Amino acid sequence: MAEDRLTGTNNSQPGPSADQEPTPNPRPTEPQPQTALGLISVIAGWVGVAALLGAGVWWTVSKSLFIGPLVILIAGATLSAFWLIVNFAILRERLTTRRGQQIINSTAFALLVLGILILVNYMGVRHHIRKDLTETKQYSLAEQTRKIAKSLDQDVELLAFISPQSFGYEMISDRLREYEMLSPRIKLHCYDPQTNFDMVKKYDIQAEGTIIVKSGERTEKVTGATEEQITSAILAVTTGEKTKVYFLTGHGERVLERGGPDGIGTVRRSLENQQYDVQTLSMVTMQEPQVPGDCAALIIAGPRHPLHEKEIKAIKDYINRGGKLFIAVDPPPAPNLHQILAEHGVEPLDGVVIDPRRGFWGQAQVPVVTNPPYHEITYNIEAIALPDTRAFEVASAPPQGYPGAPPPPQSAKSLLESSDDAWLETQPTGTVKKDPDERGGPLTLAAVVDESQSPRRGMPPGTPQSAQGTRMVVVGTSLLMTDRLVNAGLIGGAHLVLKSIAWMLENEKLVSIPPKQQTRTFVTLSDIQRKLAMVFVLGVVPLLVIVSGGLVWWIRRRG
Repeated sequence: MAEDRLTGTNNSQPGPSADQEPTPNPRPTEPQPQTALGLISVIAGWVGVAALLGAGVWWTVSKSLFIGPLVILIAGATLSAFWLIVNFAILRERLTTRRGQQIINSTAFALLVLGILILVNYMGVRHHIRKDLTETKQYSLAEQTRKIAKSLDQDVELLAFISPQSFGYEMISDRLREYEMLSPRIKLHCYDPQTNFDMVKKYDIQAEGTIIVKSGERTEKVTGATEEQITSAILAVTTGEKTKVYFLTGHGERVLERGGPDGIGTVRRSLENQQYDVQTLSMVTMQEPQVPGDCAALIIAGPRHPLHEKEIKAIKDYINRGGKLFIAVDPPPAPNLHQILAEHGVEPLDGVVIDPRRGFWGQAQVPVVTNPPYHEITYNIEAIALPDTRAFEVASAPPQGYPGAPPPPQSAKSLLESSDDAWLETQPTGTVKKDPDERGGPLTLAAVVDESQSPRRGMPPGTPQSAQGTRMVVVGTSLLMTDRLVNAGLIGGAHLVLKSIAWMLENEKLVSIPPKQQTRTFVTLSDIQRKLAMVFVLGVVPLLVIVSGGLVWWIRRRG
């Protein structure tokens, strides 16, 4: 007791009971010394992780698991497994603690989120959902291109030779990816012509940006990378031989060469891009004029001199065989080809159409047809300029094929018409005004003749419909297809010609590919709208940020 008083201790307090757990020592235990095996396993684990990452990067770059990355992969997996075996007991002990359970739950949640992201990306790769919000659908492929791609019954390869550093790389690569997304049969391969010398030599690549379209043994080379060219090349390698189109020459028709504003080189190049075989036909040198048997369509583009009777007979024979004919006749004194057109219900009228309501930039002698009535030819063409055009009279019913035969259905129809205020000027010299005896509008500026489901002329009744008749398109001016109008931005006439040929040949896969023009969209704000925008950006938005911050501060202070 004396010792207790001297030391100031109180031994009268009860000690811990037998069933009460002793209070744990708050001081941390001394770390156990690292063994040599444990130190080696730690080094092996880090080296193994680095080896696995290196093998993954190597495979990502080379896209092939050859001997190099394979050896590194096996070594990394072995070293990582060695670390796991040596430290398995320690890991199991640590994972049973509360902190270990938290680590496991966090890791599982992270893996779940990562798995969801991988699944979403995988579905995005397999199923593409895109929306083109541009007014002209500038970044979308045409509906007919989609039909062609989805109807493919054989594999098609697109070999693009373009460097990532070259101008236009993004535009071309994006367009080609659009094709690859349309069908699993289309495969895209991109090669840098500056590094892939073997492929450049194999396909004889002369210019960067060249695209090789390949299906089996057939190949087509595309240098422009437009949708028209690529889609047409796909058709060429999957369908076989090219379709031959002939342009009649020898009577002052429009020339096909590229030079000269009055030539039709643009139309010719577009036909060639659509995989047509464009040829010229001169019958004036033939002893017995005739249209070749492989002629799929004959184009007569604005003759200035009359055709010989033998040539007219040869063209009529071609029509009676079911031939397809596109005719562009110019106003007088050019020949009107009455001998050919009248038999099919189209009568050319002499004169020039004057349309003061729809004249291009107020030029009444250049009628413009905007938003024409629906037809496969005029579909998606917004405006067609027809300078110095003549008009036609379309018969209500075509003449009988032979005596006693029932009248065939009406095959000739108006395609383009002027406004009601137009008239046919028969004396274009001097002061141009409508005379009482001149025909008024609306006037037919272009007509179509479709006898494809009617028996051919001169054939007896009961002729099967498989013996298809002719299809014809007639326009009153050849200027609409010239390079002069195309260079001036009036491309509707050239597209009318191209789509007319596609319609005559019943090439519906290309007939409705519309022209795409880049448009600029501007937002014009009034003075009040501009002031409201400034108040919202400089006043309302900062005020909302300040109020939100103050509200958060107040809630935290009260809590």
